[in-house]
Amino acid sequence: MDAALTLNRFPSFDIRKFDIEIHNEFMDCRVFWARVVSSDREGLLTQYTKHTFYEVQYALEGRIEMLLDNSRRVSLAESDFIVIPPDTYHQIVDSDHVGARFIMAFSVTRRDERIRAVLDKLNSPVPCRETAHMRTLLEMILARPYQDEPVRRRIITTLLESFLLEMLETLCPSRPRFDDADDTRVEAILACIRDCHGIGIQVSDIARRFSLSERHLCRLIRAATGQNLRELIQHEKLQHIEALIASTDLSLCEIAGLCGFSDVYAMNRFFRRYNLTNLSAFRRLSKNRQT
Repeated sequence: MDAALTLNRFPSFDIRKFDIEIHNEFMDCRVFWARVVSSDREGLLTQYTKHTFYEVQYALEGRIEMLLDNSRRVSLAESDFIVIPPDTYHQIVDSDHVGARFIMAFSVTRRDERIRAVLDKLNSPVPCRETAHMRTLLEMILARPYQDEPVRRRIITTLLESFLLEMLETLCPSRPRFDDADDTRVEAILACIRDCHGIGIQVSDIARRFSLSERHLCRLIRAATGQNLRELIQHEKLQHIEALIASTDLSLCEIAGLCGFSDVYAMNRFFRRYNLTNLSAFRRLSKNRQT
């Protein structure tokens, strides 16, 4: 969807003021407000202002010329954005005849040392290019008028959190490190999955146990094994089911209970995702091989 369609469908008065708090393992954040300003409805020129919070200036269309601290002139082309840190004077000094920008004000406090480099990067405002994911998230935010109702508030909070995390990742991309410590940690993670046969364990459980974010955990495992962590857990569970069927006389109902399924039907549905046959046929085939 292009910016012009966005502006026609979601005029500035549909973007309500926010007062939303976001908390995750990386940061505590508060979004004060967000809105669209368009030159065909209200002037793009602004006063020379300074805030105590961060402000995102995101060029939806046209070109935005900015003046920072009365000495530095920066230009935002369409689909560029910049994060202006607290206590920085800024002014929109020039623009195309038709332009628009998305503005968002927020404060952020780090909770994890790994985000220190990102926040340091925010203190040196530099125009950056949007990602496709950022634009998609922004379209979703603009498409949902904010109202202070529990469900809508939760949806908006989730969208804004995703938008901010994508923006921070764009400003300072994480680069996985591979060393002996990582190798040891990967072995411990894989051993943990094998010990429980992939049963009753989620990615979030492993992340908490090894003090990693889910995102970093999945990247670490993929870099080390070339496999998706969730699929790795599922295949470990599958191998355990196959071993129980082939080497024991337990009923399928008993195996389902041992492997964390509510019933045989649920286990059979899981089993057929990875095999061309069902549980009963697999057991017959296994018994035939043994005789």
